[in-house]
Amino acid sequence: MGSKTLIHRKRIEAAIELLGDAIEQNWNREKIKEEMKKLYEKEEISPLRGLALPPDILDKELTTLYVVGKFGMGLTDEELGGAFDFEKKLEEAARIIMEAPPDARDRIRELIGPVDSNALARIFRIYFTATVLGFVDENDFIKLIRNALKVFPDMEKTIRKYARFYVAFRTAEAIAKGEIKNKIEKEAFKQSLALRLGLEKIIPDDNYVYIIAREVFKVPDNVLRKTLKVKEVA
Repeated sequence: MGSKTLIHRKRIEAAIELLGDAIEQNWNREKIKEEMKKLYEKEEISPLRGLALPPDILDKELTTLYVVGKFGMGLTDEELGGAFDFEKKLEEAARIIMEAPPDARDRIRELIGPVDSNALARIFRIYFTATVLGFVDENDFIKLIRNALKVFPDMEKTIRKYARFYVAFRTAEAIAKGEIKNKIEKEAFKQSLALRLGLEKIIPDDNYVYIIAREVFKVPDNVLRKTLKVKEVA
C-alpha cells in the first residue's frame, strides 16, 4: 500500500471487508449502511466529511466502498451489484463533466435528474474520494472542478465551496501525516493547493482545517495548536 493510502488504511480495509460481505450476501443499500455504521463505530472511523455531519452522511460514505471496489480492487459494475447503481451514475456524470461536451448538462440530467448543489457535491465526491485514497491522480480531481465551472457556471458558489473543502481536507491530512509541522508550512500548503486548483477565494480558515483534522484524522489538539491558529472549538 502506497504512502498516500497509509493514513487511510483502516478505512480501505473496512471498505474491503464490507464489500466482500455485501457482494457475497447480496446486501441492499440499507443493509450496507447499517453494517458500515457498526464497523465504523467499532474501528473508530469517521466518514469523509467537512464541517458538518449531515443526516445522509452514511449514504454519501457508500462512495468510499464504491471507489475502493472500482478503482482499488478493479471490480466491474456487474460485480459491484445493484446497491451501487447511484454511484455508477455519479461516476459517469463526473466523466461527462471532465469531457465537458456541449450537451453535458442534458446528459447528466438524464442520468441523475436535476442537478442541485447536493447532487453536484455527490458527483465531486467520487473523484475526491479516489484522489485522497490514492487511486487516481490529483490532476483528475482538479480537472473535474475546473470543468464544472464550464458546465455549471450558475453553480459557481457550490463549486468554490467544494474546492475550499478540498483544500481544508488535504491540509488536515498533511498535518496528520506529519508533512506540515508549523504555521508557515501550513499557510504555504494551503496557498499552493489553492493555486493548483485555479480558483480564487477558496482558502479555508484554520478552524475548518482543525475540525477535519480532529474529527476525521484524530490528530491530538496539542499538535494542531502548533500548526493552526484556531479560536475555541467545542
